[in-house]
Amino acid sequence: MDGRFIHILNEYIRGNYRYTFVDTITDAGAVNKIVNDEDYLKSIEDKVVLISVNKHKSDHIFVAGHSDCAGCPIDDETQKGYIRQAAEKMHNDLPHEAVTGLFVHENGEIEVLADYDIDDNN
Repeated sequence: MDGRFIHILNEYIRGNYRYTFVDTITDAGAVNKIVNDEDYLKSIEDKVVLISVNKHKSDHIFVAGHSDCAGCPIDDETQKGYIRQAAEKMHNDLPHEAVTGLFVHENGEIEVLADYDIDDNN
């Protein structure tokens, strides 16, 4: 959701993966909600993620968080743990999609925290 980081993430994804276009779904503190609220995860998968998958033929989901998150005001290491857990949950629910967990540091550096291939059972 934070405008400081959306363009950095989209540029990183376009530059480091094979995608020209990036569907962007945002919510303040989403990784915390994915990890701690099963209803939230099911809701975004059903209402938003599957639209991207089914209509736009997306085959890779990026779960991202960043430093200084107002929606999930916790330390970076806890936030990174939530991103790892959220990526794993998304992959378990949607095993036919690749899922990558990313963390954006305040300086714009991006760290890959989790990387699940399609049908990967890590």
